[in-house]
Amino acid sequence: MAFKQALSGGVTPAMATPLQADGYTVNTAVVPHLVDFLLARGVKGLFVGGTTGEGILLDVAERLRLHEAAMLAVNGRAPLLLHVGANRTDTAVALAQHAAALGVDAIAAVTPIFYAMSDDALADYYHAIAAAAPNLPLLLYDIPHMAVNGISPTLFTRLSAELPSLAGIKTSQGNAQLIRPLIEATNAQQLALIGNEQIALGALAMGGHGLISGLSTAVPEPFVALTAAVAAGDLIAAQQAHRLINQLLQLLPGGARLGAIKAILQERGIAVGAVVPPRPMPQGPIWAKMEPLLASS
Repeated sequence: MAFKQALSGGVTPAMATPLQADGYTVNTAVVPHLVDFLLARGVKGLFVGGTTGEGILLDVAERLRLHEAAMLAVNGRAPLLLHVGANRTDTAVALAQHAAALGVDAIAAVTPIFYAMSDDALADYYHAIAAAAPNLPLLLYDIPHMAVNGISPTLFTRLSAELPSLAGIKTSQGNAQLIRPLIEATNAQQLALIGNEQIALGALAMGGHGLISGLSTAVPEPFVALTAAVAAGDLIAAQQAHRLINQLLQLLPGGARLGAIKAILQERGIAVGAVVPPRPMPQGPIWAKMEPLLASS
């Protein structure tokens, strides 16, 4: 319940991962600058090594370095959620054990990707992760349009009964009617965190407890405003913040979302570097187009 309260009613940015010039090595020296940038703008927590954080693209050793750097940088100032999902169970287990040794607040795990799997196989995967860190709250990570495998309400309900540490779900589904049954499947101790930014307000209105957002790692301000307005019951302010979010999303270039997020951070003074090759960086400035929208909102 304490973990649920800690992340409810706010946004937890899916933090970008600073990389060195080689595109593969974590730049741990920049991690504190990004953490400070986000905490100063009122985010609820930090989600490290997820989709926007390029976690599954990094070598395991680099993921461990990233997790350690984030733990040191946060230093107890906000809940730290580490992504430990992997395509191999042994990798996910090792990452979960490392997270437990660090003493982070919670872990999350995306389903294995690319190859389709049954619910029984997915259940085995999550059982192994939970057993590796039995005292850490565990969030399921549902993003089937990218991972192929998603979390059905049936699987979520089953794992809620089987795993005492299951703290809820992060869903990035694009269809609100697929998000709704996942929200409704949460029990009183669990939370549903919404990852789709375009329908964030609707998903929160249906009962989502908070957001995990990729764009908010670079532009946290409207996401903080949106979640604060929803928590305060101010529908007009929430609509205004969500309208701004969708205007900002339209400025992200197609096929280069991750690169655009990193480019915005660089324009805002955080030297996060480029994305893991061969993913592209955008051409031209983006924050320069976004900043006037924030200033006029």
